[in-house]
Amino acid sequence: MAVDAKSLTKGKLRRLEWIVVGTIVAFAAGLVAVGAYVGFEKVWTAIQRVPLSVILALLGLSVFNYALRALRWHWFSQGLGLKVGLGFNIAVFIGGFALTTTPGKAGEALRLWVLERAKGVPYARATPLFLGDRLSDMVAIMLLCLASLGAFSGYADVTLGIAAGLLVLMLPFLRPKTLLWVTNALYRLFGGRAPRLFAKIRAALRETAKLFTFRRFGVGLVLALIGWAAEAWSFQLLLQAVGGPEVSFQQASFVFTFALIAGTISMLPGGLGGAEAVMLLLLTSLGFEGDAALAATAIIRLTTLWFSTALGFIVLPFLLAALRRPRDGASSASGDL
Repeated sequence: MAVDAKSLTKGKLRRLEWIVVGTIVAFAAGLVAVGAYVGFEKVWTAIQRVPLSVILALLGLSVFNYALRALRWHWFSQGLGLKVGLGFNIAVFIGGFALTTTPGKAGEALRLWVLERAKGVPYARATPLFLGDRLSDMVAIMLLCLASLGAFSGYADVTLGIAAGLLVLMLPFLRPKTLLWVTNALYRLFGGRAPRLFAKIRAALRETAKLFTFRRFGVGLVLALIGWAAEAWSFQLLLQAVGGPEVSFQQASFVFTFALIAGTISMLPGGLGGAEAVMLLLLTSLGFEGDAALAATAIIRLTTLWFSTALGFIVLPFLLAALRRPRDGASSASGDL
């Protein structure tokens, strides 16, 4: 279910919130089913081995990741010339997590919708912001996965294949000037039939080109790399605490990032089901017992995916309240909520 930011309404937001609730129920049901197979007592014992200090560290590293990615969102926003303040941009980014687990990337559509409704930022100008956010995350996770591939050489073919596919999909966006040249060539051939359409495409590509420069996109990618590496490190800390064989950062990083990639490819909300299944498979291949593998999978998903969703729901009411205030001038805003 693709979500168009222009058509997003409070009624649709309410329906999307119910979808999030449904994914929470599905996640819990999946854990219960696997827990019943493995043995609830064993899983609970494995969970109890994780001290509170480690849980707090996981949450802290997740916040660190979100903060860096929110700064990247603001950095990209500045590159597009959107005069939205840092405070509001951070709130928009975090608030978007509320709908991360809905189909059609509704969380990201929510961010664009709020920027348009509250700050007068046209969708056409904000769309490259969405592209930069998603692509830099995808590239960062893929780079971490490739860097950790030595720990799971048996997955080299599939990992390199996914990386090649990602590169092919990214190239048009990373080289918008090339797309602009192609668009101009097509306009010379067919532009007389749809001049307004080609004008909109050219305008969108020119906006995108502002963002995908070596400096602008490069800084954003570095922020994403650091943020996702922190999440991989938190996974290593968890695996050391839950009980099982010694796990290197390289091994933990591959399991974490490859599971995220698998969840993305599955096209399910939040990668639900696909990411967990792959994580369990890889952990058992490392020598973890089923109870420890399930405990680690449940905890890392709760302290990453579902923790971000909870933060999004906390921030969302403040964003909706901002929509009821008088709109600032187009593409201008203060940094306050």
